[in-house]
Amino acid sequence: MTQNQSNTAEEIQEEIQQQLDQASLVASLNELQAIDLSNATVNVWIVDVKVSNKTKRFGAVKNLKIHSDYKEHFKQYVIQCIEGNEHIEELKLITTNQDNRFFYVESSATDLKQLKTMVESGELETITQESELNSYNAYAIQLTFGEPEESIFAFRYIKGAWSLNNTSNKSLKPSYFDNQLVMEIDQTPKFEITPYIDFIQYKSGVFIANLTQFETAMNFQARLKEKKVEAIEALGSSAAMNSQESSKLTTIIGDDKRLMRQLASVFEKEFFTNDIWLRKLREAATDAGNWKIKFDGSGKILVEDSKEYVKELLILLQNKRVKTVVDGLMFDVDGELIAISES
Repeated sequence: MTQNQSNTAEEIQEEIQQQLDQASLVASLNELQAIDLSNATVNVWIVDVKVSNKTKRFGAVKNLKIHSDYKEHFKQYVIQCIEGNEHIEELKLITTNQDNRFFYVESSATDLKQLKTMVESGELETITQESELNSYNAYAIQLTFGEPEESIFAFRYIKGAWSLNNTSNKSLKPSYFDNQLVMEIDQTPKFEITPYIDFIQYKSGVFIANLTQFETAMNFQARLKEKKVEAIEALGSSAAMNSQESSKLTTIIGDDKRLMRQLASVFEKEFFTNDIWLRKLREAATDAGNWKIKFDGSGKILVEDSKEYVKELLILLQNKRVKTVVDGLMFDVDGELIAISES
């Protein structure tokens, strides 16, 4: 095979891979849009987001009881956001105009799991006094549906914080004086909730409707770099590789946000901590014969100074290399794999 033929084959493979990645994202959006939320249970959680606190992103979370007459409003806010974004695209370093599209990232690249864990603990309190509403800066609408039950969390972040006496939220109201229409400032304290959704968490993905709000609330750029450090340290202290090899990832990955998100996913899935799984990885690599991944004499993973090598390594450590059943072709899957029952 000539060099030109080799390059052409690689280009074709890359194009197919990109098509598969996009198809996976579209399938995720289709799944989200196909959910019947008509009978979903509605819960609203007000949240104090700690933008700079990585260990406790959500400082305080409380349940906000909603009158039954208005729960449908909250449900419709989420439904309208889902239905209003017809397209989906991976969140990249350089993004296109958002228009009516979701940007997508893996939830493992964020700290949203913290809130989900807090809500599912059943230990959160309920707001009982108006004064408690002050100083919170976000809320989450939880829609629970299906059997077994699943939940969608839809988030709205408010820069600054709510205040029941915030003058910027005061409005004009009409009244009559001497049979003439006059406008007065409505001084009634308000707790303001809008019909807009910034981002939605469903299963292992985050569907971003407002990129600026998402990046601010999740402190996304800085947090991704922190997760990179945490993941590299965890890999270096595991049975998968030694610290000298894992430290090489720091420079190779650099500020590549896609690779950092993949690394965060490796960290969350924790396949690299399972000795049996690691043995199967070595066996599969030996059987394949043409994978880039390499091991030292004791079976630990080696890291080569190559982004292409690291890309494959992170895919393998997420267990996302698959073989098609019909023709036995091998592909790397960017989205989540769905197990199919053989019964």
